[in-house]
Amino acid sequence: MNTSILESKLKRHRISYSNENGKIIIGKSKADYGTLIGLVILPIVAALGICLFMFINDVEFRGKIIAGIILLFGTGFFSYSRIRAKKQSNDNLKTLDHKAIKIKNDFGEYTFDAKSIKDFEYSAEQIGEETYEGNLYLIDNEERKHQILGFDDENEKYVLNDLKWFSEYLMNHVELKITVANNV
Repeated sequence: MNTSILESKLKRHRISYSNENGKIIIGKSKADYGTLIGLVILPIVAALGICLFMFINDVEFRGKIIAGIILLFGTGFFSYSRIRAKKQSNDNLKTLDHKAIKIKNDFGEYTFDAKSIKDFEYSAEQIGEETYEGNLYLIDNEERKHQILGFDDENEKYVLNDLKWFSEYLMNHVELKITVANNV
C-alpha cells in the first residue's frame, strides 16, 4: 500500500513517524522547539519582564498593561497545554505492520487485525476560539478504545476530513469491511 499520502498528512499535523522496511511507526513525538520558544517561553518571559518593570518603575496606564500581561500569560499557558495534549495523544507507539496495527503503551503491547477490530471512531471538538482538536480511536472486540492519533487545526472541516481519511486508510490497511463511526 502506498504510504506517501499518509506520510504527508502526518507531516502536516506534525506527528512524528518513521518508515522502516515498509512499516510505518507513529509516535514518540519530537519536540517542536520553534513553537515551544515562540508560543510558550517568549510570551511568559515577556509577561514576567513587564511585571518586573511595573514593580520597579511607577507606571501609569496600569489597567492596559495588566490586561497585556494577562494576555501574554494566557497565550503561553494555552499554547503549552495544546503542545502537551498533542504529545500525550501521540505518545504511544503505533506500528502499521502487514494487515495489522500494533500499539505499545504503558499497559503492554497489543496487535490488532481485521478479526480483533470492531470499528474505528473519531471525534472533533472545539478547544479554542479558532482551534479544533481531533482524535481517532480503534475499538477492539472487547469495546475498549485505543487512541491512534490526536491533532488540532484551525479549521473544523480539515480536522474532520483528515480524521475520516486516516480511519479509511487504517480500515483498508487491515482490510476491515465496516463503516466508520463518527462521534462529532
